[in-house]
Amino acid sequence: MLGLIEKFLLVWTGVARRAGWLFIALFAAATIAGGWYASNHLKVNTDTSSMLDPGLDFQQRAAELREAFPEIKTDIAVIVRAPTLDEADGFVAALRQRALEKPEIFTSVFATSADPFFLQNGLLYLEPGALESRLAQMTKAAGLIETLVASPHAGTLFSTLAENDALAERSDLGRETLAAIYAELADVVEASAAGDTRPFSWMGALDPDAEPAAVYQRMLYVTPVLDFTRLQPAKPAIAELRREIDDLENAFDNRVETFITGDPALRADELNAVTTGIGLSFAISFVAVAILLFLAYRSVFLSLITLSSLVISIVLTACFATVAIGELNLVSVAFTVLLVGLGLDFAIHLLLHVQERRAGGQTTADSLKGAIHEVGAALTLAAFTTTLGFFAFVPTQFNGIAQLGVIAGAGVIISLFVSVTFLPAALGARANFKAHPSHGAVRAGFKFIERLSAPVAILTVALGIAALFALPQARFDADPMALRDPDSQSVIGFNLLFNDADTTPYRLSRIVTSQDDAVATADQAKMIDTVRATRELTDFVPEDQDDKLDLIDFAAGSLVFALAGEASDAPAAAPDPADGARALSQRLSGAYETGTGPRRLAAALDAAIASADPQAFAAIEKNIFAYWPDLVERLRAQMGADYIDLDTLPEALTRRYLSVDGKWRVDILPREDVRDPAALDRFVSSVEAKFPDIGGGAIQTEKAGEVISGAMLQASAIALVIISIFLWLLMRRIDEVLLMLFPLGLAATLTIAAGVIFDIPFNYANVIVLPLLLGIGVDSAIHLVMRQRQVDAGDSVYGTSTPRAVLFSALTTVASFGSLMLSPHRGTASMGELLSLAIGFTLVCTLIVLPFAFRVVEGRKFG
Repeated sequence: MLGLIEKFLLVWTGVARRAGWLFIALFAAATIAGGWYASNHLKVNTDTSSMLDPGLDFQQRAAELREAFPEIKTDIAVIVRAPTLDEADGFVAALRQRALEKPEIFTSVFATSADPFFLQNGLLYLEPGALESRLAQMTKAAGLIETLVASPHAGTLFSTLAENDALAERSDLGRETLAAIYAELADVVEASAAGDTRPFSWMGALDPDAEPAAVYQRMLYVTPVLDFTRLQPAKPAIAELRREIDDLENAFDNRVETFITGDPALRADELNAVTTGIGLSFAISFVAVAILLFLAYRSVFLSLITLSSLVISIVLTACFATVAIGELNLVSVAFTVLLVGLGLDFAIHLLLHVQERRAGGQTTADSLKGAIHEVGAALTLAAFTTTLGFFAFVPTQFNGIAQLGVIAGAGVIISLFVSVTFLPAALGARANFKAHPSHGAVRAGFKFIERLSAPVAILTVALGIAALFALPQARFDADPMALRDPDSQSVIGFNLLFNDADTTPYRLSRIVTSQDDAVATADQAKMIDTVRATRELTDFVPEDQDDKLDLIDFAAGSLVFALAGEASDAPAAAPDPADGARALSQRLSGAYETGTGPRRLAAALDAAIASADPQAFAAIEKNIFAYWPDLVERLRAQMGADYIDLDTLPEALTRRYLSVDGKWRVDILPREDVRDPAALDRFVSSVEAKFPDIGGGAIQTEKAGEVISGAMLQASAIALVIISIFLWLLMRRIDEVLLMLFPLGLAATLTIAAGVIFDIPFNYANVIVLPLLLGIGVDSAIHLVMRQRQVDAGDSVYGTSTPRAVLFSALTTVASFGSLMLSPHRGTASMGELLSLAIGFTLVCTLIVLPFAFRVVEGRKFG
């Protein structure tokens, strides 16, 4: 079989060499045509869930969930964070209004903090005790509210507070209300004196149960109009949203921080990270490879035709991917960088052997024939074993890597074809190219390696044995967020969702067909230890509404009257702010010997008075009343609360829990932080035991990890078995096959152990490393074993050009794979890290351990 392969290659390369410029022209035309076709038709699918077999049970449940409730996949989530509640609510309300004004871009906008329904009925969602406390506080402040509604000015506020403080023990405005107001006012006056924007938080001051926080977080969801003619269908909506947010952030003096996340934003940022990273990696690897090629050949001509063959191979492979598959995923897009490393191996081995013979005085034709005799069969074997390593993922349920396997495997065959066709044609077109003999430093280096091979080989084997103990600690990270750029806005925002138990994205969801089933599911789920709470549509119908409405009606008497007034159009009628400040300061200084709030406020007011700057009180007033109109409108709306049932809930909320075809969704929220794999496993296992038909992001992550880790083991086993059988059928020597496989097993063990030591877990992207290591790693072993057949008895394989070709092939592969480490996409970067480690270990095992094995195994010379 090997003889037939050699004869065919001799004939074919001879034809290509004689055709010369004709074949070069044909390749140029094919490259231009293929490049044009691929650039206009090849797409990228950024959906990581589609990288798994859609026939899997959990994938089918995920598809059912997305079909019934498409907002899961289509909604853009905006996280708003501000130092005060009022600013957070004000920003969300402003952004909501702007989005609603663009129905051609956003089909739906939903924010509970700004939705008119919840603004009116929000008090009904409080517990009875909390509602009584809130209404009592607001009632006590009714006099102050009435005064400020009529005259919203700093002088009015200071004067009124001074009067009410003196009567606090007997007035409706109690000391507990005043204490919160004083503390908040102190912050505002101090910041105003420093020239800073610091709005008064009316919501915080009038809510006795509000927990003080460094930052307050609010959510807004928008459903974009998707343009499926684009690579990123949601890109116009995201771009418009960013423009509106940027404008609003300026209007809010950049005190509000926003993050755009949700599936469309995550996919857009991930695509940008991958394409940017791949582009950068390709450029770096191409330059690094060009330098290495020149060092290997010391010939500009040979370097240029090798790089030309690489470009041709990549373009033709992209054309194949376009025709055969039509789209790339976030893993298979890396085929370009992979081919930079893999596509050069054949050219390097072939041309180094040609160069060696040309330097010895042979003609180009004889040099090409001699090179084919020496490495032609080995190149063919190497191509097919590498292809088999890639194809090993095809039978698995991990479609994402299977796609990469098909594309890269085909790319390897294309690279072999280009190497044995284009390169001979280029050599024929310039038959008298100058060839340099092997550099003395390289030969000296290999002699040094040969002298040290025994101790280094023994040490490497010993390390391999020690590495076996690290294998059980290898882990798989199934979290798709572990692949993404942690510094991207969408990923930062996604992680912020875990700050609130109600917004945690890793939840479980069950679809049922009736309201009764939804309620029953929620009740049963709450009994599970790992479940913190559930959410289904009836949860948004408040309990004890009659009693709560009575409480609101009772409080409304004084509040409605207080809120009924209108602001005076005559600011001059308001007390002078300096006089009001002086009166309040005097009152606070005399009445409060302790208490940081009143004392701080008195000192701040004294400083403002002493400054004698009329603009000082203008700044104070602006900060104090920045959100006063919002509070008044909110209080007026709350006094109109009405009875709620399922039919009165807002549509934007209803369709998140009740589909148009009558399916009910029940969300089950975890008690623990399920970003911890152990907590995720406990949560999913316990809920799935009760509800086998459960779906949602948590089980998607858990099950995907099981499928992908299983696919890695399955593909590795398939690659090992098929490559072993393939080698045995061609070579018919079990000892040679074992010699070729030995360094692979050693390199694989060392690679896994290194991943444990350097904390590089396996993930969606880098699971291809082990099967690929088998496919790539066996190539060098094939070249060394088959060249060992050809050397004279007693001679060392180090005396041939094969080790030099193996070295530079490995270096170019490491240069290309290593460049992936620079990608901002963590999945791509981890692929580069593990692949570089794998190739590095393979190089040591094949260049040092394998030749040492030649000397210790009986019958060192084969054939």
